[in-house]
Amino acid sequence: MNSINSVYGLSFLLLNSCLCFGQSPTPSDTFPADMPAVMKLLPRPELQPWSPITGEQRWQQYMETTFSPIAGLGAITGAAISQGINSPEEWGQGWGAYGIRVASSYGSTLVGNTIQFGTAALFHEDNRYFPSTSEGVFGRLGHVLISPHMARDMEGHQRFSASSLMGSAGYSGIQLAWSPSSWQGWNNVGINYLIWYGQAAGINLAKEISTSLVRRHRNRQLMSAPNPAMPNR
Repeated sequence: MNSINSVYGLSFLLLNSCLCFGQSPTPSDTFPADMPAVMKLLPRPELQPWSPITGEQRWQQYMETTFSPIAGLGAITGAAISQGINSPEEWGQGWGAYGIRVASSYGSTLVGNTIQFGTAALFHEDNRYFPSTSEGVFGRLGHVLISPHMARDMEGHQRFSASSLMGSAGYSGIQLAWSPSSWQGWNNVGINYLIWYGQAAGINLAKEISTSLVRRHRNRQLMSAPNPAMPNR
């Protein structure tokens, strides 16, 4: 029951954050130093304009998506969903079972991200997330929804990401190596893929929303700042 409540809580937080989603981003949106600490915990998108990814940036992206609190949150959330639906049922319930699910989810993330990192370097793909340039909510949401399987080549052109496809396949299939009998089969690979996609799109949605939060914070500062043209009374 606690795990189900956790999922509901995360969903409620995400829905409230979406209230800011309609605000359009600007290329100069960064996290100001005076922003609330909670907002600074949100993942940040790459800033426009695009420039070719370097080896150092590629490695940093791999470390951030694999060994950061965001990766841990993804594993915790995925495990909470599995715990809530009691899948696989052989693992049962309780904190011990939840720990097994977290380890399984994180192990899959480690394998999938490592495959994607290596193949992205091989195929010269840039899988970083850049905020949408669309002015509308639906345009930005569409940008988020296709983002898990989109990349840029070394000239900045967007294309289907072969490295992302291989990484998602690794994430979805590797879990069969240690899963019980009820999780074997292609249907469970499909479920694992949906979890992978939900995590990837959810993180990119948070990055898109964080851009709007920065914009709203700046607008509030400008509105509350004293106008030098107005005389003091």
